[in-house]
Amino acid sequence: MEKSDYKGQDGLVITPRPLIIKGNDGEPLLRKTIQYDFLQALFSDTTQCFTEPTLQAPNNKVNFSTLYRKALIASNKMTGSQRIKMEQFPEFGLVMAQVCLLVNIGRINTTLAFYPDMRTALRYYHSIPSLQRDETTRQHMYDAARMKTVLKGCTGNESPPASTPAEILSRQASGTIPACNPVTALFTFTAHSTTITKDHYRECEFMDLFLPTPISSVARARALLWLLYRYLEDSKGPNPFQDPAAKSPKYAPPLPRFSMEEMEQENVDSPEEIEYGRKMLQYRIEFLNKTEAEYAQDAAKGKVDPNANPRGQKAMKKKAAIGRAVQEELAAMDTQSNLSRDTSPVPAVVDPAVAAAQAAVSAHNAQVNFLSQSETNARGLLAKPPAISFID
Repeated sequence: MEKSDYKGQDGLVITPRPLIIKGNDGEPLLRKTIQYDFLQALFSDTTQCFTEPTLQAPNNKVNFSTLYRKALIASNKMTGSQRIKMEQFPEFGLVMAQVCLLVNIGRINTTLAFYPDMRTALRYYHSIPSLQRDETTRQHMYDAARMKTVLKGCTGNESPPASTPAEILSRQASGTIPACNPVTALFTFTAHSTTITKDHYRECEFMDLFLPTPISSVARARALLWLLYRYLEDSKGPNPFQDPAAKSPKYAPPLPRFSMEEMEQENVDSPEEIEYGRKMLQYRIEFLNKTEAEYAQDAAKGKVDPNANPRGQKAMKKKAAIGRAVQEELAAMDTQSNLSRDTSPVPAVVDPAVAAAQAAVSAHNAQVNFLSQSETNARGLLAKPPAISFID
C-alpha cells in the first residue's frame, strides 16, 4: 500500500489507512465491522453493464455480483467441490463472494478461519452471524488463507496481471474489454489507494468505502461500482453510475456525509445474530479451555512431543486465558444488567409483558455493546497494523 500523504481539497493531509479487522479469538464479526449494508448494496445492484468474457455478445452483460462470482469460480485455485457449491447454492455463492471481497481489499487477513474446533495457533476463529445464516455457510466456508489463494488464482488467469491503475486503463485503450477481472482491479485499487483517491474521490479516501464511515452504504457502493466500470469498461464514455448533475466525469458520484444518528440506523444486528455470535463465542472459549486442559494432562504424563513448537503451545494458552477473561466479562455484564433491573424505580402498576420486554431489551443491549468491541478493537489498533500484502 502506498505510504505517501497528500492534501485533499479541504487542505487536510490524508494518509492511507490500513483496514485489517482485529479481535480476540472467538469474537464475532458484527454487521458494523464487515459493513454488511454496504456489501448488500454492492452485490444486490442489478445494473447489467459489466462484460462477462465467458459469454457471447450481445448477451454478455452482467451485474457486479455475477461478474465477481464468475471470476472466483474461474480461479485456477478453486476446487471442483467448492465450485459446484457456489453454482448450485446461490446463497452460499453470495456469502463466499462477499467474504472474498473483504479479503480482496485487505479488510480480512489470512489468519481468520470459520471452524470453531480449530486447534492451530496461527489462525483465529470468528463467526460472521449476518452472513452465516444456514448450515452450508457455517460448515463449508474456506478460511481466509484459502480465499486469498483463490483470489491469487484469479489474477493468475491474466498474463501478466495488471499492477497499476494506469496499466488497466492502457489495456482498455488497446481494446481489451474488460480490461481485467474485478479481483485484479480491487487488488490494484487497494495497493494504489492514494492515487485512486487523488484522481477520483473528493469527499473521502478510497479506503473509507469499506470502513464504518458517516456516508450511506448505498452511496459508497455506487461510488465503487462507478470506479470499477470506469476502469474495466469505459473511462471516456457515459458511466451508468455517474451522477447526472456531475460537472466532471473524472470524479465519483457525490458521497454526502450524514449524521451519527443516521449512521447508527445502518448495520443493525438482529437478536438472532447476536445470540448466534454469543453462542459461538462461548463454544470457542470452552473448546480452548478443553484443549489447554488436554495439553496439561499430556504434559503431566510425559506424552508431549519434545519437538513440538513451544510458541504455538504458548499461543494456545494465551488464547484460552483471553477466552476466560471474556467469559468473566460476559458473566459480569449479565449480573450488572440484572442488578440494574432489580434497583430500577418500579411503577405503581407493572405490566408483566412490558417488564419482560424491557428486561430482554436491556440484556440484548448489553450483549451488543460487548460484541461491538470487536470493531472498537480493530479501529483502535489501526495505527500499528501488521504489514499487508495484497499481491503475494
